[in-house]
Amino acid sequence: MTVATAALEDPLTAFREIDRCLEAAVRFKRPVYLELPRDRVQSRCPYPHQPTKETPKSHKDALKEALAEARDMISRSERPVIIAGVEIHRFGLSEEVTRFAEQTQIGMSTMLLGKSTVSEKHPLFVGIYEGAMGRESVRKFVEDSDCIILLGAFLTDIDLGIYTAQIDPGKCVYATSEELRISHHHFHDVLITDFVKGLLKLDIKPSKRPLPPKPKSTGKFVLEPSAPITTSRLFARINDLLDESMVVVADVGDCLFGAADLTIYRRTEFLSPAYYTSMGFAIPASIGAQVANPALRPIVLVGDGAFQMTCLELSTAVRHGFNPIVVVLNNKGYTTERFIQDGPFNDILNWNYHRLPDLLGAGWGFEVRTERDLDQSLNAALANTDAFSLLNVHLDPLDVSPALKRLGERLSKRI
Repeated sequence: MTVATAALEDPLTAFREIDRCLEAAVRFKRPVYLELPRDRVQSRCPYPHQPTKETPKSHKDALKEALAEARDMISRSERPVIIAGVEIHRFGLSEEVTRFAEQTQIGMSTMLLGKSTVSEKHPLFVGIYEGAMGRESVRKFVEDSDCIILLGAFLTDIDLGIYTAQIDPGKCVYATSEELRISHHHFHDVLITDFVKGLLKLDIKPSKRPLPPKPKSTGKFVLEPSAPITTSRLFARINDLLDESMVVVADVGDCLFGAADLTIYRRTEFLSPAYYTSMGFAIPASIGAQVANPALRPIVLVGDGAFQMTCLELSTAVRHGFNPIVVVLNNKGYTTERFIQDGPFNDILNWNYHRLPDLLGAGWGFEVRTERDLDQSLNAALANTDAFSLLNVHLDPLDVSPALKRLGERLSKRI
């Protein structure tokens, strides 16, 4: 989970190890871990230390050759596509990738970990690519491409739709902070920032490839007041209320898969643990989001199992005056796991989640069983800006999102 670690046990090497880890954090834009033993807190380095000030640089010839090969591959292609990954946000390259797409008229996609890295309202945005979990039109557009420009994307099991993705490495331009590969050629010592900015300077004719059709707009959410709430209708109602003042924070499970189909209005306003899929991420992450940008209000989507792991971090939200809207998908257990192997080990104790504000002495709780309940609760939560709001949404244990249904249908064909 870290790009560098060090245990600062030796005063002779401690400063050098600190430098190494800090340089890695800057170089890769990922976490590092420093461990300081209690009996070394007062230790001093026996010699003066000057921190290193080396700035990573690309090898000029390697960068030049890589850009030339990328230009040739993209220019020869008839069906190119750009996939922007999470590192495009981490390295501040969203504007450059968007401009490159506009110059070349190549359709843009993202993966789940990089969702919202580029604007989902941009006319060249085609949707989220996630193998069989994604929309069929997006899957076909990406997998039929003869040049897939993967920029800052990690090819993980989740981003590849639980290994249902069909991407030919020989047709890829693949650039991350760790490597640069064009088809089967590897280029060393080329920084992703230099490569992406270099793409903007290439002379590439605009693509004439037509984009896949946009999903049909369902229009304004039409309430069916007495109907029991379902997962698909829950996400449809949430999608209807999202605007530029909100950041979506999704935890692991069907809340993450279902959130992939939500429309995010601003860049980088979608947070999820789609790499390590660590349960219990969403509540603490919503606190971090409001610390980073108090103007954004978190919409937290979390399953009941993940919620039980870290729910008391809402106490921290109360202490700091934060106001996330927490939607607990209460399906009485680990629904995603039920589709793998069902059994009593997937059941968890059913809490009165909406009563948590009584315990904390702050916040607002709502119990949701019907669409009328959901609509009234969301409207009240939006109006209650002084503290968190918690919606206990009762769902059938086997009711899942459209994304998880798509994945299940594809995987069933393999069996």
